[in-house]
This record gives sequence, structure tokens and C-alpha cells, in this order.
Amino acid sequence: MTNIKQPYGLKNGEIVSIDQVESGLKCDCFCPACNGRLIARKGTEKQHHFAHYKSDDCGKGTETILHKLSKEIISNAKTFTTPALKLGDSDITIFEETEIQIDNVKLEHRLGDIIPDIIIESKGKELLVEITVTHELCFPKTRTITEKGFATIEIFVQELITELYSSGDLFLKSNIFQDELLSGTKYKRWIFNPKVDKVKRELKNNYAIRLERKTIKFDEYEYLNFIDDCPRNIRTWKGGFKKGKSYANIDEYCPSCEFCAGIDYKVWTDPRIEFHQHSYLVATYCCGDYKNEFQELVRCIR
Repeated sequence: MTNIKQPYGLKNGEIVSIDQVESGLKCDCFCPACNGRLIARKGTEKQHHFAHYKSDDCGKGTETILHKLSKEIISNAKTFTTPALKLGDSDITIFEETEIQIDNVKLEHRLGDIIPDIIIESKGKELLVEITVTHELCFPKTRTITEKGFATIEIFVQELITELYSSGDLFLKSNIFQDELLSGTKYKRWIFNPKVDKVKRELKNNYAIRLERKTIKFDEYEYLNFIDDCPRNIRTWKGGFKKGKSYANIDEYCPSCEFCAGIDYKVWTDPRIEFHQHSYLVATYCCGDYKNEFQELVRCIR
């Protein structure tokens, strides 16, 4: 992460800020990552911070303490605000920002193959929360979350801390960090929410038109997979009998299009190479006929 001098330490097992302790070794603090002794540097020229005493900085103290601090804050909170839930990569909103009640919190509790940082229990439902400081969520964990259907939010604490630090706002002295962690949504994003799948399934089954893939061959190996009459009118044919009519490159536009409710693929196994499989587009499901009232349609079926 960005070069933020360590603002927190552990004293008697509790998180303390640089502002809460005496200078020098009288702080009696230790690094939460390596358990090395810390010295409190509280001069007049540089920003107050902890440093490792007679040893190199392990480089993990700030990350560890921010994980610990975030978990501690959420564990002691009564409410938590989730960010707006969008339909894929679009601006179509399924749910606005929502403040939920916290009934119980589990930390580092195993769920099958994964161990979420935090599990918030609210009105009989579970919300997984991942705290990101240096490394974003790894693909295997994201895949498991999606396959198992766990509602999961990721909080980019690194970005929050970096902004506060660069602006000179010592979050140690205020409740800005805590308020943003609990009530803000700027640094939160949905990893997965089963409501998105529900909406897409409903759109696909009851509102979308199935459009078969069409193909143009450019050369021996290059093809354009497309559909005609794209409601977004992103591209039009420049010549031929279709000149002026709209179309869409399925591979380029459809997967991220707000009106796309699904894509059918067919798996083909190469008979010449055992277990070597290919998948190719067959059709896309388009809700473009509802583009003028699409937001309202999504709200009705959510």
C-alpha cells in the first residue's frame, strides 16, 4: 500500500493510536504483525507515528492493524450500510444504498472452503464482508462466493486510509474512518448478490427476446459474432443491403450491456485433442424492447 507511517500499535492486546500513548519506549506498544517492540515518534517536524525499535520495519503492521481495527469497529456496531446494487456493469439500480441492522457478527468463521473476514447476521440473513488493504480478493475465493451464492461486499480500506492520510486528516483523532466504514459506501462494492441473478433470470425467462448469433468471416481465423437491430445503436453497418441499420458485436458489447439478460454458449470438444474443449456463442437474450422503462421493470421484479 501507499507509504503510510504506522499510526496504530498494540498495548496490552488492545489497539491504541499514536495520540493515546507517551513518546518513545514509554508507549509500551508492540507491532500487531511481527510482535516487535515499537517506539512512539512524536516530534514537532514529522507526523507522529510508530516505528520498530532496533529492527527493520516488517511492512505489515499497518495492514494487520487496519484489518483488526475494521473488524473491531464492525463487531461493535449496530448498523451497517450496503452500497447500491447495480445490474451488472450498468447504471441500472436494483437496490439503493441500504442501512441494515446488525444482530450478530462472526469473525474468521469458516464457510466451507473459505474464511470470510466478517459475517454480519441481520434478520436471519448473512452478509459476508471482506476487508481489502493491500490485495484484492483472490479469484478462487471470488469463484466460491459466486458458486455458493453468498452475498458479499468488499471494502477498500486502503483507498479510504490513503485519501485521509494524503489530505492531512489524522483519522486517529476523529470518527471519519469509523463513519465511512459503517455508514459510507464510497469504498464498498458488491462482489456478489444473489438478487442480481434472480433479476436476470426473471428478465431472461419472461421479458427478453432470444437473438440467434450471426457470423461474418473476416479471414481464415477471424469471425465477427453479431446481432442485428441492437437497441443501443452503438454501431451501424457502413455498406451493403444492411447499410444504416444497427448491430452489436456480441463478444464486445453484450456481456456488459444492461439489456442483456444472458448468453447461451455451446461447448465443443476437439476430437483431435482429448479433453480439449471450446465454447462459442449461440444466442443472446435482449431486453432492449423495454429500454425506455427498463429501470422500472427491474424494480418491479427485484
